[in-house]
Amino acid sequence: MKKISLLLAVIVLIAGASGTYGYFFIYAEDDEVDSTIVETEEETEPEPEPEPEPEPEPEEPPEETNDTFFRGIKDECFEHGGMERCWKLYVPDETDSTQSIPLILDLHGLTRTAETQYQMTDMDRIARENNAIIIYPQGYGDSWNFGACCDPAKEEGIDDIGFIRTLVTHNLDIFPIDSNRIYLTGWSNGCAMSQVLANEASDMFTAVACMSMYFIGDKHSSYSPIPVMEMHGFLDPVALYSHVAVTSFFFQQVFWNTGAIQNLYAWKDMNECSGTLPDRIEESLYHNIQSFTDCKNDTEVSLVTIHAGTHNIYNNDDPVSSEPGTQGTVDTAQIAWDFMSKYSK
Repeated sequence: MKKISLLLAVIVLIAGASGTYGYFFIYAEDDEVDSTIVETEEETEPEPEPEPEPEPEPEEPPEETNDTFFRGIKDECFEHGGMERCWKLYVPDETDSTQSIPLILDLHGLTRTAETQYQMTDMDRIARENNAIIIYPQGYGDSWNFGACCDPAKEEGIDDIGFIRTLVTHNLDIFPIDSNRIYLTGWSNGCAMSQVLANEASDMFTAVACMSMYFIGDKHSSYSPIPVMEMHGFLDPVALYSHVAVTSFFFQQVFWNTGAIQNLYAWKDMNECSGTLPDRIEESLYHNIQSFTDCKNDTEVSLVTIHAGTHNIYNNDDPVSSEPGTQGTVDTAQIAWDFMSKYSK
């Protein structure tokens, strides 16, 4: 046979779906095939590119609500009249912003504090039960300057009327308070201060019901009648229930010709109530209420007399002195609230 130096045969094998192909190289010499070499290569399909992850949907902004205000009790301060003025704030956990939220200011007595007023008056219970916010302002030197009294606030010329006005406005900006239901109460020096505020800031306050002191002063030119209740112990040794003309009422080196009955009639005149005698009298075992109800602006003027009451006519004992409270025989905090809460601007 004719010598063949090299025979090359290329056979392409297609392996269907396997994706392989082969090359066969055949070498032959002298009619003999010395060897056969098969080389194969496997073709792999490219891996699919991963699908891009979807972009996260933007988060919806938190829903705005008017119910995100502070709840609890805390002490707060701001600057007023060139000095730091403070108060104790109580917002009950149960406060519901879908309902009317009244504001109560409860002013402490002379030589007492916002803290002792909070401990003694039981007005925090009233706030919890009636969806109210309560503020216990702190007087300068534990006193209030209502004009005729009391030192050291009076001696230093402290602007307590301006402070209380600013305090109310400050909290109206923070809490959803019903501005038509802003009430004043207080004890002793704080009661006198409450009545002066009623007289000089009647545009802001809705009603006042306070304990154991009188209104000392004259009717302010801006006064527009609001409801006023004063509550007084018949045996009060500090602010006498009724003064004796010869000696009058002596307090902080000043003689005041007034008493609880005189205070009732002073407010009766300021509110332009009709009649010469109270037209409503409510009697009970431990106290009575005398009221003039036919007054300008549909207001009312009342005196609550606690028959065996002394200077402290709250349920609780005075935390500073040994003077006991009424021990629950007369719930003066509830009586005050029942009176004030009847009214709205």
